[in-house]
Amino acid sequence: MDAIDHALLELLQENADRPAKALAEQVCLSPSAVERRIARLKRDGIIDRVVAIVDPRAAGRALTILVELEIQNEHRHSIEQFQRWIAKAPEVQSCFYVTGDMDFVLIVTVRDLDEYNAFISRMMDDQQGLVRKYKSLITLKTVKHGLTVFLDEGGDQQA
Repeated sequence: MDAIDHALLELLQENADRPAKALAEQVCLSPSAVERRIARLKRDGIIDRVVAIVDPRAAGRALTILVELEIQNEHRHSIEQFQRWIAKAPEVQSCFYVTGDMDFVLIVTVRDLDEYNAFISRMMDDQQGLVRKYKSLITLKTVKHGLTVFLDEGGDQQA
């Protein structure tokens, strides 16, 4: 990746809906050159996907809860089983397999505590004996929320 790729990625992370012509003006290339670069960044897996970021509150999911989970045993089969279940749970916005005292950290968005309790009950029923314990952290305020990846200005990098 060169400086132009970095500049394009910064612009696309701010607003992926910008037309190639507008991007081209900002990076001093032709629109077709910008389109080729974006296609390469997608092909190379640097741009994973282009999505709309939905405000959970505006979508009626006013409550965001961070959930720390400890799995009963860390056998590969158990971890994979839990990951498959979580991947299908619509309330789970993100899931991270982590080091430390807990095994997973989830970001869960729900309408209210009743919906959260239903999620926890369903998880405990569906994953009987797999979850040892969990801790819920209810967010009071979102200070920063985003998907932007910081791009180092230090020149060429391997993807």
